[in-house]
Amino acid sequence: MALSLKVFLVNSGQTKTMRFMETCSVSEVTHQIREKFNLGGADHGIFQPEVSGKSTGRWLRMDRTLQFYDLSTGTEIHYKKKHRPLKVRLLDDTIKTILIDESLNVNDITETIGERMGIGNPEEFSLKVEGSNEREWLNPVLSLHENGVADDMILVLKKKFFFSDANVDRSDPVQLHLLYVQCRDAIVEGSHPTQKSEAVQLAAIQCQIEMGTYNPDKTSSKNLKLREMLSPQWAKTKKIGAMIIKEYKKLANMQGENAKYRYIQLCRSLKTYGITTFRVQRKIEKKGSKKPKYTPILLGITRESIVVMDVDSKVIKVTYPLTHLRRWAPGTRS
Repeated sequence: MALSLKVFLVNSGQTKTMRFMETCSVSEVTHQIREKFNLGGADHGIFQPEVSGKSTGRWLRMDRTLQFYDLSTGTEIHYKKKHRPLKVRLLDDTIKTILIDESLNVNDITETIGERMGIGNPEEFSLKVEGSNEREWLNPVLSLHENGVADDMILVLKKKFFFSDANVDRSDPVQLHLLYVQCRDAIVEGSHPTQKSEAVQLAAIQCQIEMGTYNPDKTSSKNLKLREMLSPQWAKTKKIGAMIIKEYKKLANMQGENAKYRYIQLCRSLKTYGITTFRVQRKIEKKGSKKPKYTPILLGITRESIVVMDVDSKVIKVTYPLTHLRRWAPGTRS
């Protein structure tokens, strides 16, 4: 059966009506359009625009047929370039503009970004829209359009999985820096609770990384920006600035890459490192009451265990080894 489709030629701004067999592959459709109008090249593809209230825009895969996408006569398709510049913000606030194939899914785009930046394990990174919350990752198996990402949006590249962190060393400065920045931000936000001595050590190493060897003429306990190196738990602690300076002095002449590596190693020793958390409600049955009480908790998942954490302090209350998990299932409230 033949379909009559409206083909919008983005390069020329014209719309043409063309007939295709349902069994035609998207690759064949692309070839026919290119041959007929002498437009575009191998970097062009077929994009089906958004239909308000019905569907999001999507790129049609070259190896699929028109029949697969259930297109009907009169459907509009766009013939246009698959590549466009994408602005990606790193955690150190630098913005990189990278040419990507937007017909690919987020997983493949992230891998492209990682390769262009020389990141050793790009599969452990993912993308989120700038300004979204900590757990709002883009769906890795969908394209940017299917994730609702507009052309003018800036995406943030962050580490999502932590399987190979033990292998990150000074020989991979790009990934070492990205991991350091993400660890530092997690410490300052309080995502990784620390003891006071650990907080002081981390702050001292951060000073060495960002200011170099201690210089008494430039740095003192009074001008340290404590809120940029300590979690809210410790930022107001009396005399903690002096404690940081004392440890900072001991790091004299340590190179920046070595200091970043030490910072990451100390973070990796924390119990909460690499945990993926979910805010959930714990059901508590009360004697003599028909209605149960629900208490907010953080449920964390690591490679080895499931942990229950306090919502405010992030302190781990209970740890359950994954080997003890027998079954799981979603509830009516999840």
